[in-house]
Amino acid sequence: MPLVRAGTRARHTFPKGEAMAKIIPFDNGRKVEDNLICKQPLEFRRGDWYEGQVIQALRMEAEKYQTHRREALIGGHRHIKFVPEHVALVGGWDHTILAIYRWRQSDRQAREVYRLAGLMECVVNASCPILRTDLLHSLYKTILDLRKGLNVSWLGGSSHFLLPIHPHLYERKGFFGRICQADTLKTLYEVVEQETTAQFNLLAAEYVFYLPQRIVQREG
Repeated sequence: MPLVRAGTRARHTFPKGEAMAKIIPFDNGRKVEDNLICKQPLEFRRGDWYEGQVIQALRMEAEKYQTHRREALIGGHRHIKFVPEHVALVGGWDHTILAIYRWRQSDRQAREVYRLAGLMECVVNASCPILRTDLLHSLYKTILDLRKGLNVSWLGGSSHFLLPIHPHLYERKGFFGRICQADTLKTLYEVVEQETTAQFNLLAAEYVFYLPQRIVQREG
């Protein structure tokens, strides 16, 4: 069984910033604070746009957007002037965040999804000596068991699994450095657990995720 399913690579659907704001109408009668979906395990909000990808914004940028959104609604405007500075989650990130969203009722399961994403990084993007041995088969089995239990998969062509974090908050190369130094599978699992826990905690504390209405409606 392949670790990623065959399919096409996801693309950016919208540009960032003000160009995107030109096509974001507000519906009549919408309440000011109605875009919050959940605060935990990660903060998810419904975007005021229908199409596009899930976007990830630093909390300080999201707060600016929420303030402007509130003022626009109170003032009766039908268009906003900007969206928060963000990263569009594509190329594999989209599958990771949607899997976490589907498990949003369970902090433990959401974190398990993220641990699985860390293991996927190991086999796709890391250069780890022990994974050039027969131990790779054991890791594959762990991944496939987690995928089955969590009902998670990534499309073929996916190249990103762990979500992006700004370098002033977390050094991505530190994750891969520790993975490469692991000399046993037990150590590898411990490193993935520690690093994905640290990353998940940062994502919860420092970021807000906006889902286009199309995805909110589809996922229920």
